[in-house]
Amino acid sequence: MDLSSTPRVAQMVNRMIEIWPEHKTYLERSFADRDPQVMAFTEELAKLIEVLAKDIPGGMDELLRDYRYLCETITLPEEINFRRTGKYRLSKFEDAVRDVYANSEYMRRYMNGLLISNAFWSNHAASMCWYVNNYLTRLPPGANHLEIGPGHGVYLYLATQRPGIGKVVGWDVSEQSIKNTRHALNTLGVKHPVDLVLRDLFADEDSDVAFDSIVMSEILEHLEDPLAALKSARRHLKPGGYVWINVPANSPAPDHIYLVDSPEAACELVKEAGLNVVDWAAFPMSGNTLEKARKRKLAISCLVLGQKPA
Repeated sequence: MDLSSTPRVAQMVNRMIEIWPEHKTYLERSFADRDPQVMAFTEELAKLIEVLAKDIPGGMDELLRDYRYLCETITLPEEINFRRTGKYRLSKFEDAVRDVYANSEYMRRYMNGLLISNAFWSNHAASMCWYVNNYLTRLPPGANHLEIGPGHGVYLYLATQRPGIGKVVGWDVSEQSIKNTRHALNTLGVKHPVDLVLRDLFADEDSDVAFDSIVMSEILEHLEDPLAALKSARRHLKPGGYVWINVPANSPAPDHIYLVDSPEAACELVKEAGLNVVDWAAFPMSGNTLEKARKRKLAISCLVLGQKPA
């Protein structure tokens, strides 16, 4: 595992191995064959994580410990259940609220762990890199951009760095999530105005605002009816506008309730919502080929670029 060209990544990885030596083999697989462009992006991502870590009481070590908690305590039991049953454990949003979202300490560690996963899990890093280099670059100058459920704020941050981007907006149903996103963007020193709004995508409101771009990253798997969510997003798109979907297939987690089982299934959802599929990509979990991930039903990050008919 030669990380000499990415010193920030190397520092994170070496410290992770000190904290959790048993994870070394996984990390070696994850970084072994990473595309050079993705590797360079991962170094930039590590820089962002370093900035965010400075604002956390336990710093980077706390993020790394929470990443271990994510792997061992949060996702491993769900993975065991998925291997045994072929299903996600939950099927109702209200159960995810009860078990996950209502537990603030659990959610804090969950989100911290996911932040680190963006660098350590090759499919997460590749998805973010594709978003920057294959999606944001398609947007026209002055494009109005919306993200549904911006979470840790990194995707919104990346959007603000796109030269010529227009209005940047984030919608979330949780006031606390909005506060967390705003705090993260402030910590990252975002200068471009970002309008964070408490708003439900499903709310029966007039489509008073139309966007050139809508992003839904790791949202659909948390919903009972992702097709309805995509149709709602379509209403808020301008004709010819783009929607970027990132949905994991075969990826059990304590708050995942809708199972997408393949990249093709993700594309079909977008088509059923009345959107044209312009492009798509699929990145298997670290250390696996796409063929192996399909065969064994391992996690795959499925990216779909849809467009509203003009």
